[in-house]
Amino acid sequence: MVGISGTGVSASGSSSHQVTLSWDGPSSSSDPVVGYDIYRATSGATYELLNSSTDAQTTYIDTTVQANVTYVYYVTSVDYSGIQSSSSNLVTASIP
Repeated sequence: MVGISGTGVSASGSSSHQVTLSWDGPSSSSDPVVGYDIYRATSGATYELLNSSTDAQTTYIDTTVQANVTYVYYVTSVDYSGIQSSSSNLVTASIP
């Protein structure tokens, strides 16, 4: 399982907002990880996949967030066969 954390911020002096997510990859795995899929939802909504292809980075910046909305995120790791791990913990980010 992957652990995730994140923060929501507004850009200084502008109306743009973003959430910065980061996580640690699995510490040990017999099946090598090739990347991660990032999911997001708002309260009561269905989770949507944010990245169009599996991302090898362990950080993600979501710049498509809106003010006064709370978002919930999780990530999964993906192996060479395209099989996803179980979901990470959920992280909540409230945009000011």
